[in-house]
Amino acid sequence: MEQKEEQKIDFSRSPAVKTTIKNILQGTYLQEKDNEPNYLLTTDNQKIYRLNLMAIILTKERVGSITNFLVDDGTGSIILRSFEENVLYDKLDVGDSVLIIGKTRTYNQEKYVSPEIIKKINSDWLKLRAIELKDLILKLNLTKTEIKKISTPYVVASEISEERIDEVDIFTEEIKEVDDQPLLPIEKILKLIKDMDQGQGVLIEEIIASSKINDTEKMLERMLEKGEIFQNSPGKVKVL
Repeated sequence: MEQKEEQKIDFSRSPAVKTTIKNILQGTYLQEKDNEPNYLLTTDNQKIYRLNLMAIILTKERVGSITNFLVDDGTGSIILRSFEENVLYDKLDVGDSVLIIGKTRTYNQEKYVSPEIIKKINSDWLKLRAIELKDLILKLNLTKTEIKKISTPYVVASEISEERIDEVDIFTEEIKEVDDQPLLPIEKILKLIKDMDQGQGVLIEEIIASSKINDTEKMLERMLEKGEIFQNSPGKVKVL
C-alpha cells in the first residue's frame, strides 16, 4: 500500500501590526475560504491578520468564563473579549494602560478584539505610540476634538523622560518575544483544521487523530461554543 507523504504544517504567526482603534473600526473584516486566515482590510487596503494596540482600560466585566474590557486609545473605543479564564486578567484594572496583541473578530456585525496578550504598561508608551503612528492618525481624518483627545494624554515628545526613551529598544524586544512565542494549543488546532480542509470541512475524528495536543476533543467543543469553528455537516467542522 502506498504511504501518503506526511504533510508539514506551518505553525508560524503573522506579525502583529501596530494600528489604532479607529483604523480597526473603519476597516472591513473579511472571512476567507478554505485554508486562508481571516483578516481586517483597512481603508488604505492594508491586510491585518494580527494587531498590536496600546490603549487604556475604561471598563472591565466578567460573565462566567468570558471577560470583556472596553479600551480606548484616543482614536476610538473597542471591546476586548476573551472566552477563556486567565488569572492575569485579575491584575488588570480600569485606568490601566495596556499593550494588546490579538485579532479582529465580529459578532452580530460588531467588531471586537480577541486578545492573545494583554500586558500592563507605563502610560508613557502610549505617548510614544501616538508619535509612532502620527501619519496613520492624520490619514484617519480625525476631527480637531479627536486630535486634542489623543494629544492631551499622549503627546508631547519633549515630555517623555530620557529614561523612557532609553527603554524603547528593550520594550521592542519584549514585543518581538511575544510574536516569536509558539502558537497556543487552540491556534494550533485552528491551523490544523485549515490545513486539512479541502473545502468540505474536516471530520472531528480525523482532527482528533491528527492532533498531537491533549484534550483536543474538549478544545473543539469550546471552539464551537465560542464560534471560532462551526459544523457545516454532521461530524464535520470548518473554521469561521
